[in-house]
Amino acid sequence: MRRLLLALELRRWRAAGRRPVLWWRDDDAREDTPALRRLIALSVATSAPLTVAAIPDGDREGLAPLLAAAPGVTLVQHGVDHRNRRAEGGSGEFAAETGVEEITEALQTGWARLAILPGAVKAFVPPWNFVHPALPEALSRAGYAAWSAWAERRPAGALARIDAHLDLLRWGGGARFRGEGAFAGRFTRLLAERRQAGDWAAPIGLLTHHLDHDEAAWAFLERFLARRDLDWRGLPDLLAEG
Repeated sequence: MRRLLLALELRRWRAAGRRPVLWWRDDDAREDTPALRRLIALSVATSAPLTVAAIPDGDREGLAPLLAAAPGVTLVQHGVDHRNRRAEGGSGEFAAETGVEEITEALQTGWARLAILPGAVKAFVPPWNFVHPALPEALSRAGYAAWSAWAERRPAGALARIDAHLDLLRWGGGARFRGEGAFAGRFTRLLAERRQAGDWAAPIGLLTHHLDHDEAAWAFLERFLARRDLDWRGLPDLLAEG
């Protein structure tokens, strides 16, 4: 039923002469692994631009050859070390009492490890999508071009923010493929929200985690990326469009 409702929603978009705008963010890269190679190969094969969010908690120069061979891949910064420092209320890198100066310094140290890599764009993805109250100001002070967290359609703020909205995986009880029905249901709601608001160009962010994919997730991802009724954009393109 949910797949049928998705097909009906996409038909409404076609009737309006529109195609949904999607972009693709993958989190938690650290090194050149078979899973990351598989992910990038899917991007190349389907011509779907990919944004890889890499954790800058060490030397990441080993990613350079892989990125250099895939010009459609953008690299952004995923936190500073992906360590949880929150005492309660979910996970996040920065404790409640951490000030903007300390966050700014940590951001800059992390970015210095990624800036030299092919395809690097000075954009930030907070681990666990946790937005510390001082993070937006710290990002502005450190000169970031953009950032990305979770679920906002048109986030307000001085700094460009382009979120992810559509998670390939479910996490309760261990990471695994969300399932076609659940994925279709979420995708349908996101499409309907944009259509009803007349906000046709608001991008929908697909979120993946290559290190956690099971075979069902990989198989579905390949089919989804190959769809011709979606307008895939790269993060640099979205930033250029403003």
